[in-house]
Amino acid sequence: MKTYRPGALAPILALALSTAGAVSAPLTAQARTFTVLYSFTGSPDGGNPAGLTLGMAGTVYGATIAGGAPGCYIGAGYGTVFDLTLTPGSWSESVLYTFTGGADGDSPSSSVLLDAGGNLYGTAEGGGSEVCSLGCGVAFELSPGSGGWTQTVLYSFQGGTGGSHPSAALVFDKHGHLYSTLANGGTYGSGSVYELTNGAGGWKEKILHSFNGGEPAGAVILDAAGNLYGTTTSSDSGGGTVFELLHGSWKARILHKFTGLDGSTPEAGLVFDKAGNLYGTTEGGGKYSKGVVFKLAPGAKGKWKETVLHTFKGGSDGNNPLTTPVLDKAGNLYGTAPYGGSACNCGTVFKLTPGKGGRWKETVLHRFTGGSDGSVPDTGLIIDAAGNLYGTTFFGGNTGCYNNGGCGVVFEITP
Repeated sequence: MKTYRPGALAPILALALSTAGAVSAPLTAQARTFTVLYSFTGSPDGGNPAGLTLGMAGTVYGATIAGGAPGCYIGAGYGTVFDLTLTPGSWSESVLYTFTGGADGDSPSSSVLLDAGGNLYGTAEGGGSEVCSLGCGVAFELSPGSGGWTQTVLYSFQGGTGGSHPSAALVFDKHGHLYSTLANGGTYGSGSVYELTNGAGGWKEKILHSFNGGEPAGAVILDAAGNLYGTTTSSDSGGGTVFELLHGSWKARILHKFTGLDGSTPEAGLVFDKAGNLYGTTEGGGKYSKGVVFKLAPGAKGKWKETVLHTFKGGSDGNNPLTTPVLDKAGNLYGTAPYGGSACNCGTVFKLTPGKGGRWKETVLHRFTGGSDGSVPDTGLIIDAAGNLYGTTFFGGNTGCYNNGGCGVVFEITP
């Protein structure tokens, strides 16, 4: 399970390099251009970005897992929420909120959610209730005002059967209820799907489903009927599952069990296309044990059919994808792989294009060099109406940040 609690970064940190790399590089074969929009410095802007959200035209919102206070690694700052605003000729960053590591939260490790009123919602893995060591984590809201942004803790997780350490993004339903997953706690200790509702006395948590032996990974998504869909990293088959929770009863139904060659250990959530097909990635499995991109198509009698769209080889195309892919208007899929690519094993941005006979073609849009262009793209991409892609890297960028490993960057790939 991808997590950023203290001590969990050692494997990623080993890949943080400070070799020189181009900030902007033309991708002639794909007719796209890669540009670094912002490099984090750790203080006061934050470090190790956790994903992005599109705002109004020319605005991107995000969170950083660490930084704010001096330094950018866990233990040196508790994270921030920021925005990037397009000004004539450049992008400028503003820190909207800096976490203190106390009741307000610590280490926001997922993207924030934007509502129609311009308020932001998110989760922080630590802080909040001290029932857990270093806190059980919180769900929070940030509201804009004339004097700046105000943070409100919606709910402090309590551990135990109520769960703890939220690391997945939130999603709203049409009634204003919030949903997400917890990999810790629940009835069986293997995580849960929860709902937060706002009523008399404030926001309250309800556990909709507790998993027994399969930790949920990433955020959940909703269909038009309010049913929830997500993934678990393990199962009785060993490889994880795709599940559905039926709205109202919240009865769990397994749509697919991964067995190895078709993928293993999905660490991220899912995305729907217009036809109701689901797409996702697995960190492991496939022919080369380096992960896959898959599709699940609904069929008769509630049966779903899985198709592997791409199997990563672990070389120039990248390996071990950790994030949810995104779809453009033409049905192309885009995603990131945190490792592989160039000689430094710093990750890739890829595109999958559907073709004849159900075959999909992979194109690598960028191979990270570990220098100023970033390293370890372990968060998902977002795409705007013009087809521009935005993403982040966990390391790289500013070479003066954290032992020259860099505190991460925000990048754009344009058509």
